[in-house]
Amino acid sequence: MRVVLLFILVGSIMVADDYSFDMSETKVKNYEHQGYIKAEHKHQKTKKDKYIDSYFGELLFGFEYFQKNFSLNTKFQANYLKIENKEENKQRFNELYISYKFSPKHKLNIGKESLKWGKGYFFNPVAFLDRKKDPNNPEVAKEGYIFARYTYNKSYDSSLKNFSFDMIFMPTTKDINDDFYSDNSTNIASKAYFLYLDTDIDILYLQSDKQANRYGFDFSKNIQTNFEVHGEMTNDSNSSVRYLLGIKYLTQSDLTITSEYFYQKKESNNKVPFYDNRYFINKLSLKEPLDIIYSQVYLKNSLNIKDSSSQNSLGFVYKFKDSLEFDISYIKNIGEKSSEFESKNITDTIWTKVSWYF
Repeated sequence: MRVVLLFILVGSIMVADDYSFDMSETKVKNYEHQGYIKAEHKHQKTKKDKYIDSYFGELLFGFEYFQKNFSLNTKFQANYLKIENKEENKQRFNELYISYKFSPKHKLNIGKESLKWGKGYFFNPVAFLDRKKDPNNPEVAKEGYIFARYTYNKSYDSSLKNFSFDMIFMPTTKDINDDFYSDNSTNIASKAYFLYLDTDIDILYLQSDKQANRYGFDFSKNIQTNFEVHGEMTNDSNSSVRYLLGIKYLTQSDLTITSEYFYQKKESNNKVPFYDNRYFINKLSLKEPLDIIYSQVYLKNSLNIKDSSSQNSLGFVYKFKDSLEFDISYIKNIGEKSSEFESKNITDTIWTKVSWYF
């Protein structure tokens, strides 16, 4: 019997040794990094049947270092642009801020940060302290502003699942945040977030001593697991109303439908894209058409409701296993003479993008 017990003991030690591990290998890293490298080519046709080729490269590198309650967050972006014989290089930090957690409920961020307020995919009228989103390329990385942000966060075991509150102090001078306001100003923004049942709600306010005060709200709710509705509305002390209403729906055949209606009372400067006051954008994305795995086709229509002109895109995406993505699309502007999209110098575009994520 002792011999049997001895064999069992020795066997157990051998098995345990097979599954032993070095505790140093499980040490949690105190940093994270991620980013991407993109290369783009646009082959465009003008109204005079002239062809223009442009090349664009972008590197985005994000790095976060954290130690106990402290963290340092950075996002560095470098761009290269060549249009015919003209070249341009730009480098900047989209984000560079420090964060300190006083407790699980209280946190303070100071530095350059991108907020990404709003629930819309193509437009964000409540993004008071974010740079304007481009509906043609809504996922492109945006540069933040320099400010101080205090956050309070608390979870509940009730119909109100979570509440958080952000208070932001953002000054401007001729050298700091000058593309928000080109002179000295003081801006204070706040956002109250509620997760009530299964609905996300934000109430937002911006007070400025030099610009119009703004207030607004947004919401997002899953009607079903495959059907989401969202909206935003904002107004300011000059009665400039903007609002957005949209849906995102996933069918059983893996077709994603994203639709948004956007309205703004006053038109923007007509030198920039999407300058009018009413738009309806629809995007259809189908995963793995014809059973081609890792692929996707999409169709997007951006309609200016006021003049009935539109911009239409048809594209194909293939995602390789090694985080490499290929995206090619054809874009056509259609409309009556002097309408927004017809008045553009470019009539047709073939847009090729290659992205590697790390």
